[in-house]
Amino acid sequence: MESTKVKTSAEKLAKKDGITFYRINSEKFKTNRVDIFFLDRLERQRASANAIIPSVLKRGCRDFATQRELEMRLEELYGAVVDGGCSKRGETQCVSFHMSHIAEDYISGQDKLFDQCSQLLMCILQNPVVEDNGFKVPVFRQERDNLIDYIRSRINDKMRFSFLRCIEEMCSGEAYAIPDEGYEEDALLLTPQKTFGIYQEMISSYPGFVYMSGSIDDESAHRFIEQFSRLPRTNPGRVGFADNTKTVKEVRRVDETMNINQGKLCLGFRTNVIPSSPDYYPLVVYNGILGGDVHSKLFQNVREKASLAYYAQSVLEKYKGLMIIMSGIEQENRDKAEEIILRQFEDMREGRITQEELDATKKSLRTGIKTMQDSQGAIVDFFFSQHLTQDGEDFESMAQKLESVTIDDVVRVAGRIQLDTVYFLKPDNVQ
Repeated sequence: MESTKVKTSAEKLAKKDGITFYRINSEKFKTNRVDIFFLDRLERQRASANAIIPSVLKRGCRDFATQRELEMRLEELYGAVVDGGCSKRGETQCVSFHMSHIAEDYISGQDKLFDQCSQLLMCILQNPVVEDNGFKVPVFRQERDNLIDYIRSRINDKMRFSFLRCIEEMCSGEAYAIPDEGYEEDALLLTPQKTFGIYQEMISSYPGFVYMSGSIDDESAHRFIEQFSRLPRTNPGRVGFADNTKTVKEVRRVDETMNINQGKLCLGFRTNVIPSSPDYYPLVVYNGILGGDVHSKLFQNVREKASLAYYAQSVLEKYKGLMIIMSGIEQENRDKAEEIILRQFEDMREGRITQEELDATKKSLRTGIKTMQDSQGAIVDFFFSQHLTQDGEDFESMAQKLESVTIDDVVRVAGRIQLDTVYFLKPDNVQ
């Protein structure tokens, strides 16, 4: 693959008390940005509390005690943004925060805007509004209700719902079955005091990564690191990724009904490839050939030629080592669609892959790598992923490794992948 015009890299600045600091070197953007990730083991008793913490914190802090005061301060800082969220990477839950503001180069007379914005971010992280050893009750209740509403809304997107249900069934008894934001019944049990206690654990002991990107000078970057170092850190933990290889003894089949017009068929596979393995890059190419784009076997054979599916695609879960094939079909086409899907899977195992399919996939991946570098957030996410899995690749070296993948490499990886679970969400008016 051709090298990118601007080399984007992540420079390690420091590691203190379990927090590793990086500066992303790129001159493409007109904004400065800080991204913070705190990591916890994905556990049911903590998942919903971790998910609600960013929402509560961004409602106010010691210096700006209400949401209105905080929003007014952000406006004074030229429309700066502070936000947060929660997601899972394999069986690790990531509590994230980010701050962004327009770079000083584009504002006359402002040479300390990063310092002011980072001070506000640290106030939000370190000095939330509390009462009675817990978060402020009205704010907590509103955000807990918002979280519960969000959890309930998962069912509204049937494609996403079926995907999540497939994973729940496939990974039953494993931590990865827990949704990113936990469960409604667990969220209902949260209290301001219990959630504040978990927030204190996050601040004091969750390992983390911090990324600064944009035109941030050395002095400002190190001042922010010193600010961050004032957090009361004690006994920071470690979060790693287990070997997720697993031999499938018997394929699980789960059918559920719902008031829908179109069936949702999901096939869950164990890739038996860990993200740090040299086989990860052939796996990415494998997924692209099978169901990654319009040139893929699934799209061409299930959707275009057989006209059996409204959509047919495959996605990888890098950290857990899963691949999910998703398709939207009519109930009467279920058996035929599954047969053709599995035929593509077998074709890959048996080496029926053309040079044209390989070339089209690599071209699509090249485009994806270039597009990724047009987004500051996507660049941060890329390097965070690499650091989580202790993969030292940058965009250029990753592109080179993907380019070097051969058909034989793809076939070798295909031989390791096993079907684990077949999940079908069907209309409830069909027997």
